Amino acid sequence: MADLLQIGLSGVYTSQANLATTSHNISNVSTEGYSRQSVDVSTTGAQRLSSHFIGTGSMVSSIDRAYDQFAFTENMINTTNHAYYKEKYTQANQMDSLLSNESTSATAPVINMFSSLSSVADNPNLLEARTVFLEDAGSMVNQYNTLYKHLDNQYKGINADIENSASVMSELAASIASLNDQIASVGGPGNGAGANDLLDKRNLAITELSKYVNTSVVATDNHMVNVYIGSGQGLVMGQNAQQVLAVDGDPDPARKQLALEFNGKAAVINGNQLGGEVAGLFNSRDNDLEVAMNQLGQSVIGLTHALNEQQKQGQTLDGQIGQNLFNDINSKDSMESRVLSHKDDLGKAVLSVRIDDLTTLSPDELTLKVTEHVPGTSIAFSVTNNRTGETNQVAIDDLATDNRFDIPGAGISVGIDSMMTPLQEGKTFTLRPTRYGALEASMQETNPKKVAAAEAEVKASGGDLNTGTAELRVSALVNKSHPHYVNQDNPLTIRVSANSSNSMLAYNVFDKNGSQVNTAELTAPVDPLSGKATLIAGGVEVELTKGTALPNDEFTLVFNETGDSDNRNMLAMTDLQDAKIMNGKKATFQDVYNGMISEVGAKTANADVAMQSASILKDQSFERIQLVSGVNMDEEAANLLKYQQYYSAAARVITVANEVFESILNASR
Repeated sequence: MADLLQIGLSGVYTSQANLATTSHNISNVSTEGYSRQSVDVSTTGAQRLSSHFIGTGSMVSSIDRAYDQFAFTENMINTTNHAYYKEKYTQANQMDSLLSNESTSATAPVINMFSSLSSVADNPNLLEARTVFLEDAGSMVNQYNTLYKHLDNQYKGINADIENSASVMSELAASIASLNDQIASVGGPGNGAGANDLLDKRNLAITELSKYVNTSVVATDNHMVNVYIGSGQGLVMGQNAQQVLAVDGDPDPARKQLALEFNGKAAVINGNQLGGEVAGLFNSRDNDLEVAMNQLGQSVIGLTHALNEQQKQGQTLDGQIGQNLFNDINSKDSMESRVLSHKDDLGKAVLSVRIDDLTTLSPDELTLKVTEHVPGTSIAFSVTNNRTGETNQVAIDDLATDNRFDIPGAGISVGIDSMMTPLQEGKTFTLRPTRYGALEASMQETNPKKVAAAEAEVKASGGDLNTGTAELRVSALVNKSHPHYVNQDNPLTIRVSANSSNSMLAYNVFDKNGSQVNTAELTAPVDPLSGKATLIAGGVEVELTKGTALPNDEFTLVFNETGDSDNRNMLAMTDLQDAKIMNGKKATFQDVYNGMISEVGAKTANADVAMQSASILKDQSFERIQLVSGVNMDEEAANLLKYQQYYSAAARVITVANEVFESILNASR
């Protein structure tokens, strides 16, 4: 005969379990990541009585979580995508607000400067107009400096966020590994139901990790999981967690990278392929922010260099050839700052990048890799555009006479300034021609009398039959009292001698009758870094600005009548505002800046649309989880009443069992 008391007690126990579980659900209705639990009750079997079976009560088989693995995985994916586009939008919007806002944009200062230039052209002898121009030029330069500093601060902020992300990811990995250990210890057989709350905590940690990186989960023995990030890098393997480190970049230490520590060694991983917020940070820095900094540099380099070059074509109020208004973009420090050497232990050398042609100057960064080197004889490189992937081969065939080579289609040349140890095959350099242009921009001239509004009284021009590529320019009027000083009746001709070399320019000077005016052949050393040389002819200093002069090339110095009210050089400066001399003669300086703003604006708009779409998908996947796992207070309240009634009924069974037992005892007395 079935034990009525035990049946009643079993009912009380299962009712208590249901009441406790329901109360636990209600208590955790606001707990993030909590999954609703339910009691699985089964019979305890039956007792045979003749040809029949009589039940013996109930028992708690398990306490289960309401959990959908598919919904959880989908939510992880959507969380990763949303975090990625949110970070992309945040960073792009910050750049867009800076570059396009009227109060911070460089557009107004550039327009003001050219307006001041026009005033000088209208009143070339008015010192006040010249002073206003220099002040506006200084404001323009300062604005470019400020824009760069703001972008650099954002750059540093991204690097700080990358470091913080590495720390958080390491903590989450350690937490998941610890939870794996606890779950394996208390999970018990079956599906690990003995560790429901621990499973919820682990899933919450995994979901939090998915905000930072693309995360995939693989179940293993004892209810533990392995966690992989990005494109399959193992972060958590059972009870063991890897450490995520933020390490200095190569070749730029300021360009932080992420690495996984394995056996005491750090293996760098590609942050752009990790997904989530981390990939958003890397992508924004590498593909948006750095591009904007390079384009900003391209814009101001083109603007200041063009004005400098035109200034040198004119004459100041002091009767001298104009000198740089702005910084020299091809100073030694500027050229060498454009090259970064990779830490590959394949040789050591100092390289420099010289900007030769604004027309083809690109903001793209390049990778230069040694393909062959015969020390002291020749060296060859491959050069790859990091944006387009286009690769060209370049070389110096005779290191004894040459140390510079041109980069095809980039408007720059690279010089080997010094080589400490031979460069081996595979040695790599990164070239950044315009990165620091906006940072380095500065005013070099503050004296209004030094503004070269008039055309120079002596002009240099190359002969039509010249076979070289050299360009000469009058750089100073050293001695106007020189007996052979250029005037209307006495032009001079400079003829390059056959004794010239790559490092030394030999020449002679002839008058209008073809008579040589110098007694001994003249020479001018060629600067190996800049490629420039300074020649002297009849009290006039002439500068080789670019190109190579070949034997018998001729350059004529002629007198150019000028005067105090001459404004021809200033008019040429004002024309630069609308001159299409950038991007293959298809863009003005302002076009380059506006193109940068448009590109950043488009990226911001696209990121915003993608973020909104990702947000909708993320919300939908979260709602699907809540439909399965969320606590419904109305349902739990009804369950509470139901299980309370079950408990009362089970208790009544116990009372009946006692009464029956008492009746039996009384009957036997």
